[in-house]
Amino acid sequence: MPTKMILPEKFKEYLQEAIGSDNANVVISAILSGEPELSVRINPRKWARDGVVDSHLSKSLSGNQIPWCKEGLYLSERPVFTLDPALHAGAYYVQEPSSMILSLLEPFLRELTASKSAQQLSPAAGTPSGSIKLLDLCAAPGGKSTHLASIMPKGSKLTVNEVIRTRVGALRENIIKWGYPDIDVMSLDAAEFPRRGYLFDFILVDAPCSGEGMFRKDPDAILEWSEEAVKLSSSRQRRILSDIWDSLSPGGLLAYSTCTMNRYEDENNIEWLIDNFKAEPVDLFGDCHFNTNRENITENFQNNQLLRFSKEDAEKAGIIFSDKYSLRLLPGFVKGEGLFFSLLQKPEDRDPDKQLSVSSKYDAFPQNFSGIINQKQKIRKDPKSLSQKYSQTEVPDHNYALSLDYAGEWPSVELSKEDALIYLSRGTIKFTDKPLGYLRVTYGGLGLGFVKNLGTRANNLLPMNHRIRMQF
Repeated sequence: MPTKMILPEKFKEYLQEAIGSDNANVVISAILSGEPELSVRINPRKWARDGVVDSHLSKSLSGNQIPWCKEGLYLSERPVFTLDPALHAGAYYVQEPSSMILSLLEPFLRELTASKSAQQLSPAAGTPSGSIKLLDLCAAPGGKSTHLASIMPKGSKLTVNEVIRTRVGALRENIIKWGYPDIDVMSLDAAEFPRRGYLFDFILVDAPCSGEGMFRKDPDAILEWSEEAVKLSSSRQRRILSDIWDSLSPGGLLAYSTCTMNRYEDENNIEWLIDNFKAEPVDLFGDCHFNTNRENITENFQNNQLLRFSKEDAEKAGIIFSDKYSLRLLPGFVKGEGLFFSLLQKPEDRDPDKQLSVSSKYDAFPQNFSGIINQKQKIRKDPKSLSQKYSQTEVPDHNYALSLDYAGEWPSVELSKEDALIYLSRGTIKFTDKPLGYLRVTYGGLGLGFVKNLGTRANNLLPMNHRIRMQF
């Protein structure tokens, strides 16, 4: 980190315009003198209460839960994450605290599912048959995607998309590690979704932005910031929102977030959506049914209970309430970095003519997305089809080893931490008393991948691009 950071004067002016001079001074002081918080968000279906996962992070856990996220935990120091096999098995995700505000969406996603179920009662059985489809439009590297997977109602279908093809690999790898079934990984420009007839009940647009919320974590972001970058980002954000709007079902929800702090990329874009698309702002602390039994945080992880986080709790945590129920999480006010978050609903009675004509009302943004292809990939593997498909000579799919759907077609062998790291570095492991053939190797009971045990040695089947390169 540079010995002295100098913030652009125009940035300070924009910040004062957005939150007032006094609040701006608090944020500026925090950027210049504070340190970023370190935190992790656990995978509620892979985290072990008293197992190897918990014990590995025990020295770093500060004991403080992130107020707005039941699975989020602050760390007091940075462990060597690369050398923790549990991270590679998808037990947790290293994520900035403010980004975990997505937890507030859980009751809304449940209500959306309940509403759809009520509209789609099975005529034969008279039972709810609705499930919702979700899209994370700007998904790489996958932090918010894995969070959505954890909070979406059972039976939901999640699509995660990244238009920049060089970032799709990291996104796919993190989705594989998280292990949730029925997640599609795609690489399309936003305009392609309605063009191809895709329709979603919920869309997250974590829009590319000028990155002001990254100043404290990455001082180089300060050097890349400019007034022109803000204008370009705002234009691009409106193009993305306009392009994806027709893929949102009537009555569906759209969450909009940025890691920046000026009004041009935040509140002004919300106003633009309301004015041009008749989007309806949603109160994130409105009427939702919360489970108030929170005697034990770990039990909540296992039972998937809803976090009770009220407006009063938000104010106590330092969250700032902005226009149209939008939220601002700002350094100096919350224990996290800068983030803007808003939730909107598409009206049931949309006006098709309005939808089509609005494209002329935003500034043009350069079309740098030529050649993007669909890189759709399913994580789910049907255990029955797998049992029938794979012969003694066919190699099992690495993704399936990490899937929560793994049904035990191949024996699982627990590795020590040392052997797990050897496996993850794509080294050779010897098994003297294990069955011959394909084996699923685990750490703390969590799948890492497959090997083929030949007796004298075991062939390491970890994909080359998943290996760790750090010395240990």
